[in-house]
Amino acid sequence: MVQIKEGARDIQLFVHDKYFRMQTLQRTLHGFYLKKWRDNRGNKMLLRKARGNYRRHSSSEPLISVIIPTYNRADILCERTIPSVLKQTYRNFELIVIGDHCTDNTRELIERFHDKRICFLNLEKRGEYPRIAWARWMVAGTIPVNKGLELAKGEWIAHLDDDDEFLEDHLQVLLEHALENHYEMVYGIINMEVAPGKWAFVGSYPLEYEHICRLSALYDSKLKFFKYDVNSWKNLEAADWNLWRRMKEAGVEIGFLNRVVGKHYLEHTRTKSQL
Repeated sequence: MVQIKEGARDIQLFVHDKYFRMQTLQRTLHGFYLKKWRDNRGNKMLLRKARGNYRRHSSSEPLISVIIPTYNRADILCERTIPSVLKQTYRNFELIVIGDHCTDNTRELIERFHDKRICFLNLEKRGEYPRIAWARWMVAGTIPVNKGLELAKGEWIAHLDDDDEFLEDHLQVLLEHALENHYEMVYGIINMEVAPGKWAFVGSYPLEYEHICRLSALYDSKLKFFKYDVNSWKNLEAADWNLWRRMKEAGVEIGFLNRVVGKHYLEHTRTKSQL
């Protein structure tokens, strides 16, 4: 029997406790803890194998693969996001844009860049995502991202959403920090738009939930076996956090760079030409 507690603080604690119990029940129903244990054990084995087999090239400027999943955001993608990659101070990169079955003029606008470093692939059908809006938001784009990982040829991997942007030295400073300190994954601070015209800095160490953003990270390509999980929403985890958590728990060497490396915009914000 549920006991109704008195007082504002007691009510708050009761609501929080109820939410916690509901969350725990949902995770239990989906086998979260057993799956987590199995995944962690398997990922540790795969990480040891990857470290043993991996042989890095001797180049002082390794190729970085930047992966952008997109769906019918051609204008903002080509006016804000892609240009932020092309302006990078670090020049040895490939840009892989994967359309989640785009039906707009994405291909046409991308081809106007006439840049051989850009590869665009439009999936033949849209990824299958949950129908519930909040769950779909948690995992949208995971299908094209995983396809991008399959195509990536770089020694390092960077991710970027189709409405966000890198600062000009994003790739350079993260790569230098990783190489100098022998990290397998590094992340920095993101200037995040939390309300229209209101910005806040997101990013801190140690790695924790809501203290890292997808576009802030760069990681070694030997970690490509860590795929994005389209079902992470069932455990109340966004796909990007689910990925970083699994990396951390497997023992990936993770470093933090205490500087801003990109900007994350609110959903549905528009460029000047769209206003």
